[in-house]
Amino acid sequence: MQGHYYDGQSAAAQAVDITLVDDVWVLCGAEFELRWPLSQVNVSERLGNTPRRLTFSAGGHCEVTDLAALDALLVHTQTQRSWLDAMQHSFAWAGIASVAFVAVLIFSYVYLLPWSAQVMAQRLPSIVLQKMGSSTLSTLDRVMLQPSQLDATRQQTLARAFAQLTPLTAAQMPYRIEFRSAPKMGANAFALPDGTIVLLDELVALTQNDDEIVAVLAHERAHVEQRHAARMVLQSSAVGLLMTWYMGDVSSLLATVPSVVMQAQYSREMEAEADEIAKQTLRANHLSSCLLGTMLEKLEAAHQASPATTRNADDVVMDYLSSHPATAERIQQMCPERR
Repeated sequence: MQGHYYDGQSAAAQAVDITLVDDVWVLCGAEFELRWPLSQVNVSERLGNTPRRLTFSAGGHCEVTDLAALDALLVHTQTQRSWLDAMQHSFAWAGIASVAFVAVLIFSYVYLLPWSAQVMAQRLPSIVLQKMGSSTLSTLDRVMLQPSQLDATRQQTLARAFAQLTPLTAAQMPYRIEFRSAPKMGANAFALPDGTIVLLDELVALTQNDDEIVAVLAHERAHVEQRHAARMVLQSSAVGLLMTWYMGDVSSLLATVPSVVMQAQYSREMEAEADEIAKQTLRANHLSSCLLGTMLEKLEAAHQASPATTRNADDVVMDYLSSHPATAERIQQMCPERR
């Protein structure tokens, strides 16, 4: 068996023939012969097709690339096969490892990624949230939104009504309403990570009751308080999450924000959290929690009244009921007296 011997004194490799005679390793070089008892030689574990190393107690080592020949020699030493080597050459263990790998991937995607996103979302500094919000609004203004047609007085009335809605806890950030119009998008309102809530004229037109609009805004503010938009951005970009977590680099994260917000669909858990906070907020401000349920019913009716043939891809992406699924169960939770 051929190998390369390194004496530990220099980096030069010397070609040697390796044999095993009477439990003694014999290395024969061009001008030398070395003998080492089995007890003074450590043989490295087999790992795939990487060269194995014979390390000598007095210094130096020998590298062997002919793994089959080395295995054949080791059989005669009655050396037990290591558990790692046995696993590498076992189809059963290979199958178990494959199943375990898939299980880890599924667990990471279903549990670890959402948990990590939730933790990171709460730790994002305000400057990052501001950049996420401003970049998203800028993109939406460029591709979807139009200036609001509501007059200044109407905008001030709605903004004042929302400002008078006292939150359950101290506000984590300044909130503001941005009024826009989007005929193709339809009735909608959505929150950005920095506390900006975009309110569309089309949603305002659905009701004459400003309290119902305030109820929708309370729901959107709850999404911001729970960092739901930021969590979705982090979950949608595993690379962005890792870069933010380990290196503090948010550039890759910011690049994904507009597309994620435009295609947002909150989970049932997120909706339940926002619904509960909105319900408690409305009641704490002496308003009926049924206001939000009533508004969702109006949104659902408007959605159903819209001809399916007129709904293009953009309508589906940003439709309120697509991003905030309005179910009878949710409405019942917000307005239990209807039961």
